Amino acid sequence: MKRSSWHLKPAIVASAAVLALVLAACSGGTPSVSNSGENAGPPKRGGTLLVGEDTQPASGLDPMMAQALDSKRMVSQFYEGLLSMNSDFTEVQPGLATEWKQTSETIYEFTLRNGAKFHDGELVKPSDVVFSLNRVSDLAQNSPYKRLYSLKSVTETGPETVQIELAKPQASLLSLLAQPWSGGIVSEAWVTSHTADQMKTMENGTGPFVLSEFQEGAVIKTVRFEDYWDEQKPYLDGVDYRLIPAEATRVQALSSGSIDMMEVRSPVNAESLRKKGVTVGPEYNIGAYWLGMDTLSGPLSDPKVRQAVNLGIDRDQLIQVAAQGVGTLSYAIAPADPFGTDPGQDAPFYKYDPEAAKKLLADAGKTSVSLKMVVRSDNPKSVSTAELIKQQLSGIGVDLEIRTVPFSQIVSSIGNGNWDADMLQLNSALNADPSQYLDLWFAKGAAGTKVNDPVLWQMMEDAAQVTTGNEDRKKMYDDISVYIAENSYMLVPYAAPIFVDSWSSKVKGFDADLSGTRLFLKDAWIN
Repeated sequence: MKRSSWHLKPAIVASAAVLALVLAACSGGTPSVSNSGENAGPPKRGGTLLVGEDTQPASGLDPMMAQALDSKRMVSQFYEGLLSMNSDFTEVQPGLATEWKQTSETIYEFTLRNGAKFHDGELVKPSDVVFSLNRVSDLAQNSPYKRLYSLKSVTETGPETVQIELAKPQASLLSLLAQPWSGGIVSEAWVTSHTADQMKTMENGTGPFVLSEFQEGAVIKTVRFEDYWDEQKPYLDGVDYRLIPAEATRVQALSSGSIDMMEVRSPVNAESLRKKGVTVGPEYNIGAYWLGMDTLSGPLSDPKVRQAVNLGIDRDQLIQVAAQGVGTLSYAIAPADPFGTDPGQDAPFYKYDPEAAKKLLADAGKTSVSLKMVVRSDNPKSVSTAELIKQQLSGIGVDLEIRTVPFSQIVSSIGNGNWDADMLQLNSALNADPSQYLDLWFAKGAAGTKVNDPVLWQMMEDAAQVTTGNEDRKKMYDDISVYIAENSYMLVPYAAPIFVDSWSSKVKGFDADLSGTRLFLKDAWIN
């Protein structure tokens, strides 16, 4: 997997593995800093890793509710799926299941790991797997992953075996089962004895770390799970997550040694830390700047207004100024994803053309348009991009009101469908399958979906079922991306890195993974 530093131009690296989940890294120029620990001797046990975080888990610690990246990061330490991904995300491998096989187009059989335990000491049973997968795919539940599964039945077939039968072929199944959030296995007895609110700040998984303390707005502490099935791991005694909202304060804390690890959103800060000898990990150009549009009501229900807004923004200027020169054009699925496509300037309604935008507004009977955009307040790049979009759109007669809100509020707005805005902003992160990007915004019947288009829904359903290989699936997702652009269902100024993990030189063995969730903290140790 080719990697590079934060500030370099993106390139796509494709994987040949069928059903593998891969992601292209940035490339070119100077190579990234590696800190695998090969030259620091054998791993050492002990010590607590101190991590500075900008937010606490917005969607809580219940794996089936963990859609926000900060929640995924925590869930990744507490929960595991039947399968897992290797460090390069090029293939699925054993997790809580040691063996699996596909016996027909729609039937899979899994053998559970002998002796794997939940944090309360209870053994993982086939009935827990049945309960977990039925729970996450239950349409009555509010899980963001419920529509990603096509389960017909999940059955306990023996003391250590489970069978999954699909209602229709599903190319994404193994990848979904390899993510701690979309496929996290929970204890049936524990979940049924706790409320949804309790599960936001409590956990009982099988992962390498156990929650020991949750102080809202301050700190989350974890300790090593002594009965973890993965040999001697984790090496750390624990990981403490300290809430430090301001990036400048986190940078100072890492520079002074007050914390050991943090995420950096600003390329300038990343370069500053690198010069101070801090390990700056690789970044992956997967962060599409999404502006979902309410096409069901308000001014954006008129396709000509949506098209005018798309033509009224200068994407090149947004990349150079707002994104600090880092980024590329993007459809709804970022081009760095193996199922993504680089739109190019000839993409529908992507080329900056303010005169054509004004004509579209005139054709729609609009001499001026007022729009409200909701943007997450804790991401400076998101805010600066929104402000430049406001300036650009004023040139075509569109008055844009920007309202900044906490990230947790945006997550809630998408979940309940109450946007209170014409456009809602998020950044994409690595998903288990391309269907997940689209499901977030366009799933039929979902509360947050602001599009009514049976053609799009059929295209999405057809792409999710393709089993003739990733090449065929990619072609279908390319067609969907173009269709979304043609109908201007979403405004996507660019795709750029979201952040880069940085850590002290005393931290060894850690590899910043493609999902940005620190899946492999169990491999880290302190020298």
